[in-house]
Amino acid sequence: MIQPGQSLLFTTNSSLYQDTYQAQVRVVYQDRIELLLTMYRGYLLLLPVGTEIRWLSHGLEHNVSTVLSRETQSWCTTLPQVVSAPHTTKVIAVGSGKGGVGKTTFSINLGLALCQLGHRVILLDADLGMANIDVLLGLRCSLNLGHVIEGKYTLKEILQEGPGGLQVLAGSSGISSLTQLDPIQFNRLSAGFRDLEADCDILILDTGAGISELVLMFLGVADELILLSNPEPHALMDAYSLLKVLSAQNPEICPHIVMNRCDSESEARKSIRSLKDASKQFLNLQPVTLGWLPVDPWIPRSLKERSPLFLSHPHLEFSRRILKMAQTLGGRTAQPVPNKGILSFLDKLRKRIGR
Repeated sequence: MIQPGQSLLFTTNSSLYQDTYQAQVRVVYQDRIELLLTMYRGYLLLLPVGTEIRWLSHGLEHNVSTVLSRETQSWCTTLPQVVSAPHTTKVIAVGSGKGGVGKTTFSINLGLALCQLGHRVILLDADLGMANIDVLLGLRCSLNLGHVIEGKYTLKEILQEGPGGLQVLAGSSGISSLTQLDPIQFNRLSAGFRDLEADCDILILDTGAGISELVLMFLGVADELILLSNPEPHALMDAYSLLKVLSAQNPEICPHIVMNRCDSESEARKSIRSLKDASKQFLNLQPVTLGWLPVDPWIPRSLKERSPLFLSHPHLEFSRRILKMAQTLGGRTAQPVPNKGILSFLDKLRKRIGR
């Protein structure tokens, strides 16, 4: 698996060495690996004996080694040992064909409902153009993914504690640069999410509206896709257009449909049926109905007050329907699913952008 001359990416369990580093394999022995000393920001990386190495290179994920010795030009570690499979986080991406359909409000309240059910939830603001989750929750997120990519902070350090146990990751400029990351930068994210995965059951991605390259990547590689629309004809048409592009990339995709701002159940059912019938007839897709949400005059007030409706008015029909959706989604996390989780999500994202 490991060959002389191969470059390997790694991080460590040391609080002093939490970035992503690269080292070249010098010799592979039966019981150890010898690597050339790593230069990092103009300095030699001198890892103490006994430091745990967490390998990040493709094919070595979830493998660890221990630093055995350090010489003037090289250092040795034990052979990578496969550790037990980590806790698997479910990645849910929320998208919409057009803006203004209530996607961020839905994502926040869904996250809070999942928290109430006992799940540990992280909400990633992946909407580049309208990143505003921190504003709606009254948080001050001065740090974002961009600072992690630059190596200035770790993901844990930029994680913000929101209401109801919900944790928030600000994307901002870090999201815009994902398609231009070099391997070192990308693996800084991998290392950070590796640490977060053990403490996170569900990661929700609040993506941007439309069919931009980055949005399509997020929606296409997540474990679950929720497509939000409303009964307006142009919203339904834009939702169908998004499904059309996604199905061209992955004919096996199975999105969940949520119809928002419905005046009645009959209107919701009619709109959902229209979208599902068109998807089946022209795209050969079988979307799954997750539910619908009513028009509620309390929602604009909750946005102004920065108080999510699920927490301030849990007995409203809106909140009860959000909870029912959370129960449907959360119930599927009981059993581990192969090839899913944050690291699997990042690996698929890496392949999409050719890193």
